[in-house]
Amino acid sequence: MDDPLKPKPVPLAAETVLWFEFLLDPHKITQHLQRPHPEPSAMELIMQFISMTPDTAMASVVTPGSDLQSLAVPGSGGPIPGVVGGANAPTPAASAALIVPPIPQIAGENGLQLTRKQLALKILELKVATWLKWDLDALEKNLPVFMQLALLRDLCTISYGRPLGIPLPSEFDMKISAAGNERAARFALTIYHRLLLRLQLIKEQALKTQRPPNMYQTIDQLQQFLETPTQPSIEYLQQLCASAKPFYVFHYDSFVTLQCDDLGTGQNYDLMHLITPQELRAQLHYELAQYYLYTKQYVLAREAAAACNSNLQAIPPQTTLHFCHIRPEELEGLLQACGISAQAQTLLERFQQSLLNNYADIVPILRLDNKAREIPLVSRRQLELDIEGTLSTGLLKETVQLQLQVAALNVVRNIFEWGSIFGSVEYFEKYRELDCLPPLVEGLQEVLGYCSPKEQEALKQFLIDCLMHQGGQSRPLLQTVRGFGLFTADELKDLDEQMLQAAPPVPTNSLASLSDWMCHSKMNRIDVGALERQLISCTNANTVRILLVKLCGTAPAKPLWAINPSWDVPQPLKALIMAMPVSFLQDFSYVLLGKARELATRGNYIDAVSMLSVLKSETQRQEMAANVQLMCKLLTWEILHIQITQCLEEWHQKPLDLQALSGRCKQCLGALQAGDSIIPRPDILESCAIMLLNLTEFPPLLYLDKRAGPLEMPLAFAATFIEMEKMKGPKKVCRDSWELMLSMFLNVPKRASSGMGGISSLQAFLQRIRHQSVFGLAISMLGKIHNILKDDPNHDLSCEYMQLWPTSINNPISYSLRSVCEILQWLLSEALAYYPQTISWLKMKGDLDLAIGNNESAMRCYVNALVTGTDYCTMPLQRNVADDYVIRKMIRCAANLGCHMQATVLCQFLDEIDYGIVFKNLSEKSSNFTDAMDAYYSCIWDTTLLEFIVNLHAKRGEHSRKLEAISMMGTLELNANNNEEIKRESAMVRKSRFLRALAKQYLL
Repeated sequence: MDDPLKPKPVPLAAETVLWFEFLLDPHKITQHLQRPHPEPSAMELIMQFISMTPDTAMASVVTPGSDLQSLAVPGSGGPIPGVVGGANAPTPAASAALIVPPIPQIAGENGLQLTRKQLALKILELKVATWLKWDLDALEKNLPVFMQLALLRDLCTISYGRPLGIPLPSEFDMKISAAGNERAARFALTIYHRLLLRLQLIKEQALKTQRPPNMYQTIDQLQQFLETPTQPSIEYLQQLCASAKPFYVFHYDSFVTLQCDDLGTGQNYDLMHLITPQELRAQLHYELAQYYLYTKQYVLAREAAAACNSNLQAIPPQTTLHFCHIRPEELEGLLQACGISAQAQTLLERFQQSLLNNYADIVPILRLDNKAREIPLVSRRQLELDIEGTLSTGLLKETVQLQLQVAALNVVRNIFEWGSIFGSVEYFEKYRELDCLPPLVEGLQEVLGYCSPKEQEALKQFLIDCLMHQGGQSRPLLQTVRGFGLFTADELKDLDEQMLQAAPPVPTNSLASLSDWMCHSKMNRIDVGALERQLISCTNANTVRILLVKLCGTAPAKPLWAINPSWDVPQPLKALIMAMPVSFLQDFSYVLLGKARELATRGNYIDAVSMLSVLKSETQRQEMAANVQLMCKLLTWEILHIQITQCLEEWHQKPLDLQALSGRCKQCLGALQAGDSIIPRPDILESCAIMLLNLTEFPPLLYLDKRAGPLEMPLAFAATFIEMEKMKGPKKVCRDSWELMLSMFLNVPKRASSGMGGISSLQAFLQRIRHQSVFGLAISMLGKIHNILKDDPNHDLSCEYMQLWPTSINNPISYSLRSVCEILQWLLSEALAYYPQTISWLKMKGDLDLAIGNNESAMRCYVNALVTGTDYCTMPLQRNVADDYVIRKMIRCAANLGCHMQATVLCQFLDEIDYGIVFKNLSEKSSNFTDAMDAYYSCIWDTTLLEFIVNLHAKRGEHSRKLEAISMMGTLELNANNNEEIKRESAMVRKSRFLRALAKQYLL
């Protein structure tokens, strides 16, 4: 019974014809191709005919009644490609003796056998190609390269009447056999040279083409064809263009299909089309021009394209083209590429041409495009940015006026782009200092007469926005807008009134005094609240200035600087500002300082520095002559403080000039050293000292006063580094940093020695460490303190610089081991965030995690260290990366996690395998689902270990696992008789495989 769920074959459509039907009925091919939409198509038929014709030559044995046709080829020393048979074909006498019907032969000495099926298929494929008029564009698009070469080979072989291989030899014999024809051979040779040039254009793609499984050409043959010199082909095609000899192309009936009752194989070469010289030259010049363009021979390409166009125009209009397949749009593209097109260039083409010619005539092109709107807005926007970049770098010798004109024309175009993301706000902000209105108005006037009613509405809305938001420039713009004719008299009057209401009060003096700073207004509380919210959220100093002027007109009940309680101003600056008279400068200074600190806290350092820079410029006015120097100094230090914070936060990005920043830090600390009456805040002094410490500028720190609380720790670290540079041998270094660090972990901190305020102040200092050596020094001190307080050799930590510190601590019970562990754990995480490939820190963090009982985190750190040390498992594992001390800790972690098989495999990493630990772990049952015993057999290279595993499985009755372990033992690389090099290679491969497995489990 048939399975009802089994899919049944889909029946073929009634009009579908199978390829072998054309062999049985020779007339069916013509009927099929004449259909409107034949199935299979002509291209599919060619592919099927070629794929069904084996391309091998092999010996043939003639038997009575066989369908082999004997072809004797004169002067042939080898088989015809695509022909079955060889030189041992039977003679006519032998055929007669075998009572085989007489088979016509081409005169010659060597007999070659070709089955009638193969010959019929080859003739059919050439017949279908002739039906397509040998359109190489269509063949190239639809046929694989190998099939194109097979078709070309069959064409040459049939036309010359003798075996030809592809590519043709350099000294090609033009001799045509009796079975060939001179007209046909000339046509075939022309197709050969045309295809050779065409395939050069897709050479790389052709070499990557996958060879069909039933094709027997090799890639070497294709490569030989593509590497054939092209100059002979160029010369042949040029000679053909200059020749006056008639040129014939195949007619569909030139190829005669085989009949089952007729053994004749001759082709009807008399039925060939004679084409005009103009048609021949047009096609050949077209392909020569394409090749010249590809090889960058532009002069020759231009000449060939012009010749192609002139010959194509000379062909009579009613002529049926049998050879020329040039499409008008492709010819036009070729003429444009050569620069000889008769058609007018489009705006987009002129735009691209202008980009290549250093923006020549770019402004008139954009003016025309504002009316036609043909160039994409994104391309115009990119042009504006490119001009801005080239002007800033000095590559373009033009004025900024070109950039302004391009930007203004882009704004005009942007008005009519619905849903565009490019607004006009940026234009007015960027070019406010320039005279930006005239180019914009000029561009608007040019497009006004080409706007539809809907576009005029968009233009009106744009002008209203400009009038209401451009402040001082609105009044001249309104005068210009009156002449546009877009607004009615009532609309213009309403706009005038709105602009008067929106205008802010203007103080009479350059610096507003109390009398003109306190104004009165009827603005309601909702509008006042909206202005206050804008003032709180804005990040631009000029916007703050405008909003303060507007708020001043609302008769505020409290000072404007008190609007936001979150605005915090440092004390020296706050005292200076509060001493000012109530004025615009007081509010402006306080608000900018408060907003700068707020922005710096949020990480917006650029806007914070910008605000302080504007305030610094504001304080240099004449009205502030008394305190200008003091204010400038304090603001300079505040800017430095923000830039230091930015540099520490973006350490690896190097956003600032570190050398210049170092000099400014030294100047800031120099004010403290010189004993000036005005000194920076302690926070700024500490930031400068830490910055110099991170820049390894230690000497300037030694001359500062150590009694300054915030500088105590940076100075101690700097002194330690200076002594390390001078130290020779195992001498102990300065104990100041050691004693200072140790005092932070007293259970009851000493107030005198703990000038930084205990662990919180220590963490604040360590949080701003960035240099690797400073990290290493702090980690070594904390690690040494941990080892002494822990007093457990099994959990000792080790890293660089640890030998510099004392080996004992007086009264260790007075110190908090827990705090040391917490700070060290946090510091290692911070250090690895900046330097994640420091192997010693990874191993130390693993040791610390193991000491506090966090086995999985410890294993993750150890595996990370091993993976990093082997360059992600691409290099052998060295002993300095994973010595026995680390491996034993990894074994302990794996055992504590219940991964006993992992611990067993790790035992192989030891210099001497501890089989006691191995057998103990193998006897334990894994409690972790990731630790299946047989999952790691491919990572074991010790045969003793494998023998024990086989014995263990035999005792447990685990037959399949035992067989798997035995198969691992039987691998060639684990043979005991192998030399040492093979054994080392085998161990290295298995180590890398095991490390990848651990990394996949613990790191992903």
